[in-house]
Amino acid sequence: MGIENIVVEPLTEHIGVELHNVVFEAMAPTRPFIDMMKRLLDEHRVVLIRGQKIEPGTAQDFTSNFGPLLDIKRQGSGALHVPDAEWIKVISNGKTADGQLIGDGNSSAQLWHTDSTPWEAPVGHIAFYCRQTVDPAPSTYFMDMIKVYEALPQAMKDRIDRLRVIHHFFPRQIEPEIHRNAPSMPLEDRKLGTLHPLVRRHLGTGKPILYLPTRRDSLIPDMDEAESRALLTELWDFVDTCPFKVGHAMMPDDYVIWDNSATVHSRDGWPAEKVRIMWHISAEGEVPIPLHPRRTLNTIGLDPDKAREVNKGMAMVDY
Repeated sequence: MGIENIVVEPLTEHIGVELHNVVFEAMAPTRPFIDMMKRLLDEHRVVLIRGQKIEPGTAQDFTSNFGPLLDIKRQGSGALHVPDAEWIKVISNGKTADGQLIGDGNSSAQLWHTDSTPWEAPVGHIAFYCRQTVDPAPSTYFMDMIKVYEALPQAMKDRIDRLRVIHHFFPRQIEPEIHRNAPSMPLEDRKLGTLHPLVRRHLGTGKPILYLPTRRDSLIPDMDEAESRALLTELWDFVDTCPFKVGHAMMPDDYVIWDNSATVHSRDGWPAEKVRIMWHISAEGEVPIPLHPRRTLNTIGLDPDKAREVNKGMAMVDY
């Protein structure tokens, strides 16, 4: 069976597709399938394939087509994860019969977020493979942040297109209880994160992405603290009103892969006494490219002394 037999069905009118007539284990190593998946992710952000029997090595090797694989396991937990599969992080709140953690995580709901934004080169693509779920199965949700940006009023686009924001690390920031009740980190600590464009360019299509930090108390260097918080809160409030989303309750043997750079995702919680098990594989993306990069004046072709003279005392400029 080749890719010509694959049926592509939209998940919603806004985001995501589901593939039918796929045997992932057989197709994943083939160039036509890899290229097809890359095209679908560039266009639709999320790809779902149900009912797959996937070996750990196949799951890792396929995700590596999108970038170098990343070890994202929690350090020092002693969790089992998947033996001999160093790039698979098990997301689970379960334990073995002798009390060993199966993987990382808990049963808490999660807010809209993009993984690893405090990194200089954040995760580009993420794959989930469901091994066990609970009844009723919690849904994972995805929002297309390219379409969110397109829907912004032009006045807001003009306001944010050239801004940068500091993405600082805040433990368990995606859990609603932490988000609501945990106090902000000291101002000096919030200045220590990675500076990313508030609007970045999508590598696959060139389209602008609204690229938000999870924390509303993140800092925009061109604004004071209160103004930063007000703007980020306004933008996240706008995201919450947008229809460009899809939810899927992952069932055993469901596989989903998504573009982490151009989406945010969230999930429902479930009772702590019930156990869900997911494989999670992340591939590194590119350093976020601003929609409007800041450049110095063009001195190509000038001798070094003349180039220094042209740029002497000049601030960075936007072209």
